[in-house]
Amino acid sequence: MSRTITIEVSDQLLELLGSEDEIGKEAKRSLVLSLVGRGKISRGKAAELLGVSLWDMPEFLSEYRLPWFDYTREKLEEDTAVLRSLHERADI
Repeated sequence: MSRTITIEVSDQLLELLGSEDEIGKEAKRSLVLSLVGRGKISRGKAAELLGVSLWDMPEFLSEYRLPWFDYTREKLEEDTAVLRSLHERADI
């Protein structure tokens, strides 16, 4: 399930990012990566929410100056569960 949220942005932001679509993508990335940075979600969950491979996450994280290897045991276990789930879906 997903919802659409409307935000108001200045013309200057629109000019910087190029399009409303690009603003939406940037807002989603920023929100998800902010949650990673605050320890609210794992990197695996972030990859899932962003629709990217876990292998692409280091690049996304580096853009926001978030470390890749700042794992707690709990987050590692969450990522492992996400990878298992994706593997099981791929085997179907």
